[in-house]
Amino acid sequence: MKKKTLFIVTTVPETLDTILKNQPKFLNNTFDVSVVSSPAPALERVAKNEGVSVHSVLMSRGINVFRDFISLFFMIKLFLIHKPDIVHSYTPKAGLIAMLAARLCFVKIKIHTFTGLIFPTQTGFKKSLLIFIDRIICKSATHIVPEGEGVKRDLLSYKITSKQLKLIGNGNIAGIDIEYFNKNNNSINTNLKSELSIPVEHFVFTFVGRLNIDKGLKELVNAFLLQTEKNHLLLVGDIDDTAPIQPDIMAIIKNHSRIHMLGFHSDIRPALIASDVLVLSSYREGFPNVVLQAGAMSLPVIATDINGCNEIITPDFNGWLVEPRNEDSLAKAMQNAINTSTPSLSLMACNARTRIVERFERNTYLKTLENFYVQLVKS
Repeated sequence: MKKKTLFIVTTVPETLDTILKNQPKFLNNTFDVSVVSSPAPALERVAKNEGVSVHSVLMSRGINVFRDFISLFFMIKLFLIHKPDIVHSYTPKAGLIAMLAARLCFVKIKIHTFTGLIFPTQTGFKKSLLIFIDRIICKSATHIVPEGEGVKRDLLSYKITSKQLKLIGNGNIAGIDIEYFNKNNNSINTNLKSELSIPVEHFVFTFVGRLNIDKGLKELVNAFLLQTEKNHLLLVGDIDDTAPIQPDIMAIIKNHSRIHMLGFHSDIRPALIASDVLVLSSYREGFPNVVLQAGAMSLPVIATDINGCNEIITPDFNGWLVEPRNEDSLAKAMQNAINTSTPSLSLMACNARTRIVERFERNTYLKTLENFYVQLVKS
C-alpha cells in the first residue's frame, strides 16, 4: 500500500535542525515525508540528516504583506505539484502560509501546532492583528494542536477558534533525548567552569535562550545584582536585534566580572553541567525546551509562572516559580536556591530528571505523534 504523503512546514530550517531533529526521519518509516522551510544553510543539514525530500519556500518572520503573498504563491505551487495528504505547520508564519495554501489546494488533513503565542503580551493594533492572523490559521486548518495546556487556555479564552484542541502526549513538540541530555554522558565537556575561572564553591545560575526583551533579561540581571559576590551568571544565546534588551542592561552584562555572555552554543550541556540552577525569566513561552533539557540534566529550574513553565515545574519539587516581570520575586527565588541545603538541592535535581523521563521522553513522544497521524488518516 502506498504511503500517505506528509509535509512538515516551519518558517526557518533551524527549527527542523534543532528542536524537530530526527522527527522527519522517524516518521518517514510510516509516511512519505517532505519538509518545507526557508532557504538557509541549515536546510542543507536537514536534508543530509533526515533523508527525506526537502523544499525551500522563503518565508519572512515579520509581517510583510508583499513577501507573504509571494510565499503563498510558491507554497500553493509546491502543493499543487506534490499533492500532499497531510500538511503540518509549526510557528506562526509557516502556519499562515501553509494552512492557507493547503486549504486552497484542497489538502484533506491540515494541522497547525501553536507553540508560544505572541498576542497575549501585545497591546493595541498589533495585538488585534496577531489575533486576526491566528484566527485565519485556525479557520484554514482542520486540526489545531496547542503545544501545552496554557496555550490551549489562551486559544479558548481569546476565542481564537471553536475547533477541538488536543495536546499530543503531555505537551511540547518533540520530546527530549534523555540519553543525550544526561549529566553522566561521557561526551560532555565538563571543564567550562574552570575555563571561565569560576571557583568551585561559587553558585552558578544559567540562562539559555535568545537575548531579547521578552526573555526578561532586565529582571534577571537586576535580581542577580542583589545576590552575594559568590555567584555567577552564564548567558547562553545570541543577541536578538529584532527585540533588543535595554542598553543599560546590556552594558551591565558586558562589563560585569561575574556575568559571562557565552553567545550561541549548539551544545548547551557543558553550560548546564557547570550550573547549579537554570533560570528562565521569560514573559511568554509555549512549552520551553530548555526547561525540559535542564530537567533531563538533573538541574532544578527557576522559571516565571507562565504557560509551559508551570506545566513542567512544581514549586519545591523540581524548582521554583516566580511572578513574570517581577525582579523582587526572582531575586527571592535565587536567594532561596542559594540557601537550599546540598541534600535538598540534590533531591530536587533527581526529581527534575525523573519528571522528564516519565512525561517527555522522546521515543515515547514520537510514537504518540505517529499514532496521531495514523488515526487522522483512518478517520
